Amino acid sequence: MIERKAGMRFNAVFADLVGVAAVGDAADADLPGLFRAAVGDGWTTDERGAWLLKCFRATYSGSPDAFRDVTGYEAAVNGRSIPDLDLTVGGPARAVALARRGVAFAQAALRRLDADFPGHPRAVGYVSISAVDLDDEIVYVGDVTFVTEHPGEPPYLEDVERVTANAVLAVE
Repeated sequence: MIERKAGMRFNAVFADLVGVAAVGDAADADLPGLFRAAVGDGWTTDERGAWLLKCFRATYSGSPDAFRDVTGYEAAVNGRSIPDLDLTVGGPARAVALARRGVAFAQAALRRLDADFPGHPRAVGYVSISAVDLDDEIVYVGDVTFVTEHPGEPPYLEDVERVTANAVLAVE
């Protein structure tokens, strides 16, 4: 059984690679500029009921009609790579640094959503860390996305513990 931290669910890969203790004290100081700006701009909702980060919606060029449900559209608009060009560490230390940035962003963005829209649908931020096998080394990369619950739609990710290809942490 995987240990639980209040407001966080994660899979075995995350527990082994990063560990919840490494992200337990993630804070605004861990936020890269892009993520700080996204939190500062706040959230909006569209006519379909999608909850979107304003900063990301402004730069998203896809069509909502390309998605079979609102959840998929939210995940696409709200999903971004975790900035990493400034990181000088490699290996598992890089995975930890990416996870801290992702968790700090998820927590800050969800706090902003709570502050601006009390009573919004349940929202989850997903942080994922994946290994990319380059010719001579394994490099870790990270992504963050946000979705809300929509009646009649399946969840974005039903069970993080069933994911085995990469490290996943859900922040609620």
